[in-house]
Amino acid sequence: MQKIFLLFVFCISLFVSNYAQKNISIGNIEILADSRINNLVSLEKNTDEIPGYRLQICFDSDKRVIDEARNRFLKLYPLTATYVEFNAPHFNLKVGDFRTRLEAEKVKRQIFGEFVICIIHQDLIQLPRLD
Repeated sequence: MQKIFLLFVFCISLFVSNYAQKNISIGNIEILADSRINNLVSLEKNTDEIPGYRLQICFDSDKRVIDEARNRFLKLYPLTATYVEFNAPHFNLKVGDFRTRLEAEKVKRQIFGEFVICIIHQDLIQLPRLD
């Protein structure tokens, strides 16, 4: 009798577990949120950058050339930030965080003879130091 009872319980448990596996359905989740939350999140992401200008002083497809130009620039101007960007197939070396085009022009005149190219680009810049 015990064997029949255990066999019966075992068969029912298999049936129930098999039935449970077949009823899995894909559901939809709907998130109701105030649209102002997304606006605040996007503002928070953009607080570190503002529109401004940078000088492009070198571009090449060889990263070593860019690194050499960057090291040479940092020896001459150690307090000026440098940025290496990759836009296929070239690496671009940009320097500075200038709020106005006038500031960028001033630095461009200073470094014009030391680097082959010196082009002013509008870009999102890091907030510059105020000293």
